[in-house]
Amino acid sequence: MSKKMKCSINKLAVGIAIGMIGLSGAYSAPTMASETEFSGFVENASYYRDEVGLSKFRNTAQVEFRKILQSDSWSNVTINGILRGTYDGVYDLNDDEFGKDASEAYLGESWHDNSTLSSQALLTPGVYFPCDNNATYCNNLDGYMDHDENDAKFPEFNDELDFIRELYISGDKILDDGTTLNLTFGKQQVVWGKTDLFRVLDVINPVDYSRHNIYDELEDIRIPQWMLTAEWRMGPNDIFDDSNLSLIWNIDKFRPSNLGTCGQSYRILDAGCFFASSVGPVPVIHDVQEYDWDLSNTQFGIKWEGVYGDMTFSLNALHYRQQLPSIHFRGNPDFNPATFNPADIASFPFQADGIFDIYFPRVNLLGGSFDYYSEGIDAVWRLETSYTQGEELPRDTDGHKETDMFRYVIGFDKNLVIPALASSAFLISAQVFGEHILDHEIDMPNEEDNWIGTLLIKGWYINNRLSPQIIIAHDVGAKATVIAPSIEYLVTDTWKVNLGLNIKTGGDEKFPWSATGLFGQPGVSQYEPLARFTNGPIGVANNEDELQLTVRYSF
Repeated sequence: MSKKMKCSINKLAVGIAIGMIGLSGAYSAPTMASETEFSGFVENASYYRDEVGLSKFRNTAQVEFRKILQSDSWSNVTINGILRGTYDGVYDLNDDEFGKDASEAYLGESWHDNSTLSSQALLTPGVYFPCDNNATYCNNLDGYMDHDENDAKFPEFNDELDFIRELYISGDKILDDGTTLNLTFGKQQVVWGKTDLFRVLDVINPVDYSRHNIYDELEDIRIPQWMLTAEWRMGPNDIFDDSNLSLIWNIDKFRPSNLGTCGQSYRILDAGCFFASSVGPVPVIHDVQEYDWDLSNTQFGIKWEGVYGDMTFSLNALHYRQQLPSIHFRGNPDFNPATFNPADIASFPFQADGIFDIYFPRVNLLGGSFDYYSEGIDAVWRLETSYTQGEELPRDTDGHKETDMFRYVIGFDKNLVIPALASSAFLISAQVFGEHILDHEIDMPNEEDNWIGTLLIKGWYINNRLSPQIIIAHDVGAKATVIAPSIEYLVTDTWKVNLGLNIKTGGDEKFPWSATGLFGQPGVSQYEPLARFTNGPIGVANNEDELQLTVRYSF
């Protein structure tokens, strides 16, 4: 699909969202309310990375609005919108480290030394911003992680109209039985689940990890999608204190999560540089499968949730495309890894123009959540689970394997007064994320079972104007930890300052470098660069310790 056509589709969706105001039968002769609610902020986030210098100089302006409409047959009819624009000046101010003119000595330089490099043919360093520097890689990546430098500087201003964070119309209809039907259409974020940092059920919207890896709030890094949602609010009955049923239809053209282009200051798992590298003259990536818009490629889900006493629960089902890339090895039936010579790679017709293709397979998800307030200990227990069919994980021998996955998170939230520290309560929030690969293979860089634990401690002082907090996350498989203390101060009702650190430890495992591992070398379970999955998003970022300062003015 051409950029012009994609832009036209998004403009059409904007027109539909606004045009719904005038649909006959939706509500009769609406009149605009006398006022529109506005709010927003301007913000500068400046981060300094150890031994690198400035890693972020992000300037953001965001405006939120809500317009109330009057209707005889519908209630709570509103048009809601959030517009955001960003300029990240790091690519102008620290172009020795980031940007189209920067470079690295070898793939993984940012998180590995070269002491484990073998004498065999190695992957070349990733090309920074391939659409500025290498037309072949730009064409091969085909719109996926191939941004040019201006795309990184101004990430919202693109053909997908990402400066529109939200633009939707919503209204309630009281049904004859007293229940309520809510319809919402437009560009929006639909949130399932309540986890931080890592997602279990909250997978409807893809996310933009290039903004700040996993560490920004999900509401700031979800990629909004054009969706139609319907919610039937059934209210209490003989069994439940409350219940509702939600239907979601994502009508947007499929978009994967953004992992960050090579040359950006944040690129999760360094995947962007892997995809922009080569073995000798042969690109690692041959092509990215693009899924043109049609009804069969739309995504949809259903959720039923209810309240029973002190328990809140949900049952969820979703049909969607995997948002992380699956790499498919373009095999050659005549290939013999035992006799392979990297110098002869051009003689393999299925590999001379690229080693892997990237796909985003269809996935079916079944899951649920459960929250329980325990009055005895004045705390909330949380559980989220998901079971997926159709996901594909990386392998060393042939690139990928389809496998069912089981994920869960167990959370605990409590407000606790610590008299020695303050008279007000501290928020203590702990989570354990678990992942199990049902069809695990020995050559998968991912462990069959892995766990990530997180801990948040947050307090308040000076009438809640001063708020210190610390977040700790530990990846068991990667043996990697991140510690992020910060302190936020509300100087006035409009000015807010946040000073923080983001420190990583671990993630130091080294793996054999062997280009032949990409072609099916038997008997070895892990190779670079696929071993970056073993080191995980925390371990791969082990050289990204940062001092962070954010200043925000709200209006």
